Amino acid sequence: MEATLTSTTAPPAGVPVTPVLRAVLLCDIVDSTAATERLGDQRWSALMQRHDRMLRDALRLCHGQLIDRADGVLALFERPIQALDFALRYQRGLRELGREEGVDLRARIGIHVGDVMMWANAPADVRAGAKPFEVEGLAKPVAARLMGLALPGQILMSGMAQNLAQRAVGELGEDTAARLRWLMHGRYRFKGVPAPMLVHEVGEVGLAPLRPPESGAKAWRELPLWRRPPMLAMEMLVVGALAVAGLWTALRAPPAIAFAERDWVVVADLQNRTDEPLFDDALDVALRVGLEQSRHVNIISELQVDRTLERMQRQGQPLDRQVASEVALREGARAVILPTVAEVGGRVRVSLEVIDPHSGVTVYSESADGVGVESVLPSLDTALTKVRGRLGETMSSIEANRIPLEQATTSNLEALKAFSMGVRMRYTGRAAEAQALFEEAVRLDPEFAMAWLRLAFMRYVEVDAEGTRAYLDKALAHSEHLTHRERLFLEGAEATLSDPRKAVERFGTLVALYPDDYRGRYNYAYFAHFDLLEGDRALEQLEGAIFSQNPAQASAAYLSGSIALSANQIDRAITLFEKAETLGVRGYARDFVEAYIAKRDYAEAARLQSLQTSSNVVAPDLEARLVEVSLPLDQGRYREALAAMQRLAEEAMARDRKLLARAYQLSVFSLRAYAPDETLGRDLEGWVKEVEAEFDQAQPWPARQLAFHLLGGAWVAAHTGNEPLAKHLVSKLESHFSIERYPANAAMLRIARAELALASGEPGKAVELLLPDHARNTGLYFSRAVLLRALLATRRDAEAALVADWLIENRGRALGEPTLLSAWQPANVVENGLAIRAAVEIARRQGLPDMVRTYEAAFAKAWPGDEALEVVKRRDAALD
Repeated sequence: MEATLTSTTAPPAGVPVTPVLRAVLLCDIVDSTAATERLGDQRWSALMQRHDRMLRDALRLCHGQLIDRADGVLALFERPIQALDFALRYQRGLRELGREEGVDLRARIGIHVGDVMMWANAPADVRAGAKPFEVEGLAKPVAARLMGLALPGQILMSGMAQNLAQRAVGELGEDTAARLRWLMHGRYRFKGVPAPMLVHEVGEVGLAPLRPPESGAKAWRELPLWRRPPMLAMEMLVVGALAVAGLWTALRAPPAIAFAERDWVVVADLQNRTDEPLFDDALDVALRVGLEQSRHVNIISELQVDRTLERMQRQGQPLDRQVASEVALREGARAVILPTVAEVGGRVRVSLEVIDPHSGVTVYSESADGVGVESVLPSLDTALTKVRGRLGETMSSIEANRIPLEQATTSNLEALKAFSMGVRMRYTGRAAEAQALFEEAVRLDPEFAMAWLRLAFMRYVEVDAEGTRAYLDKALAHSEHLTHRERLFLEGAEATLSDPRKAVERFGTLVALYPDDYRGRYNYAYFAHFDLLEGDRALEQLEGAIFSQNPAQASAAYLSGSIALSANQIDRAITLFEKAETLGVRGYARDFVEAYIAKRDYAEAARLQSLQTSSNVVAPDLEARLVEVSLPLDQGRYREALAAMQRLAEEAMARDRKLLARAYQLSVFSLRAYAPDETLGRDLEGWVKEVEAEFDQAQPWPARQLAFHLLGGAWVAAHTGNEPLAKHLVSKLESHFSIERYPANAAMLRIARAELALASGEPGKAVELLLPDHARNTGLYFSRAVLLRALLATRRDAEAALVADWLIENRGRALGEPTLLSAWQPANVVENGLAIRAAVEIARRQGLPDMVRTYEAAFAKAWPGDEALEVVKRRDAALD
């Protein structure tokens, strides 16, 4: 069927002509004459009768309007997706009809969108043989040119038609949409059409040619400038340059997509065309592990994809080609990678398509075949290596950063599937189920190092020193089964137990090599802050983690808020906590509550406290309840706070969180030291004996925590008159490895020594020990509290006034300072209130009655009532 570009049909005078926007489809059965000769007129006529019924059924289902049916088909559709639906049904129907008759029936089909002119012929003309409707306009011959260009069995679409159809592909049904392939064959020029057009192919694997059509007399592919005749002679002049470029090309495959180093990709769900359900989760995680080895490609995480789908109100929807492209556009990703596994000719084929999310077109596809289930991971490796090269990564970089997937993960697909499901459970807060799945993964493959590493960090969160160490040892024993990226993370994780500077250095290297590794950024910041007390470095690292592609950016924002609070940047901390809440942080809000306590906005603090919910993880849930202590304590309700602290210590011990229990027991003793009773000395000595026994047998991680607790006990002993016990503990711990490696332990040792100096009547020595920390803004908040008393004892009132003001003003630091599981926070809160009382005494000494009244009013407002009277009396006596 042929249409000319100059219309030869004109409407009769007076006939109304209607211009309408339609999808125009033209199709023609290939070699119908030869088929007629082969079958004979009778069989061909019978075949055509069945063909016409199939044609009418397909048009009715797709809401098409048949315009002409001579030696081809001309039909109009209101939307391109309807035209495509018809084309796919028509090709399948032809294939089935031909199979029944033993002939190969295929059609060429062209689809274009544009304005057409329609008019109805008079009834008399129709009776005389005219068509009911006539259609003219440029869209008709353009569709004809596309049809003429098409190969047998091929559906070609113009750019506009393809774009509109692909946006609506979900209307074809999930199965049909998943089978489709969308290819862009480049720009073609059509005879009689002034401008070139992009030509696209849409088809099903196994039915459509899925290759560029050949140029002909009426449609030809537009050649790039360098291939046109006037340029051929010039090419000879650059042969030498091309030879050099060829050498570069051998090392670096030029991508066919605008993909730059560290650009992002979205990995779509695996299209499993086999009967093997193991592939569904196992290959997804294996592909991600393989891509994560690249220093050239960044991957949008599964968790971030889930959150994007939630924002799109499409949560739970399969991440197919179309949806993955939409996610990529939202997240700023340059490409979509669509994995497929299928059985082809008795072999298992793994294919990876790289899709341009803007057009939805497959830019290129790589595949590899193997025999049996065990061949799938090596085939995925092969295809992935090719794709990394297609995305512009050099071959030398690929080889330097490629560990076979069977080695980097596990060859046991059941173990890999259990691991994949465990990761998803962990991300959705189902910790118990995640742990069970990780344990199943290592049961199936005891050398599965990635699963051991996940188990180790789950125990770390639970403050389980023995479990953390045991699982890390398993991961270390099988570290050859980790990618370079995971090995760096493991080295950092292992160093966190005894050498925080090495840990931070390892995490820093990880981030430098893999900027999208937000675990590395978060852990760098976490250990720089909590172990090294270097909040500035931590905040700087986290700035690169509060980023839309980071699935844990809410956690990064929350940690940034905690660090800002400890730096006394209270308003900034609240802003970051609010951002974290907006991004999805729920349940745990302890630091957020304490930021409002620091502002003395107790009503808002209480409201936020009431919104906290359980995470079903013991240690974080107990830590969240520390606000039950800090909230009443900051208001002077000493006995209420002490009782709450005792309850938390007892519950931690009852729930077998011994390290946490020891920290909370120390908090109880530090509070009791401000109003000691007759049993405090005996209780403290018994507790020290138990903790010392644990300390002497402990591995480095629990040992450094227990060291801090014993040094805190030394301060309590010195402050309450048990100098021999305090001296014994100081002597025992002054050469411990944790003093050199952990600034909080070193600061607590100086605090204990200074308190001993005060107890022995040597306040000047205490000043010498603590004043350098204050001058350098290092050490702990509590260092200033002891320094203040030492300065007052030496009558250095002017300096004491400055230190008192510092303590009063740095409420954020008092509440947010990292002190080994927050063991010393209650003492900080008490000293923040007592600093105001000290300021009263200093103003009185300096003869400043107005300042005395100001500070007295501030203290009465901070600690109303007389519940803390005994604490205040003891401090007043000490100041006197």
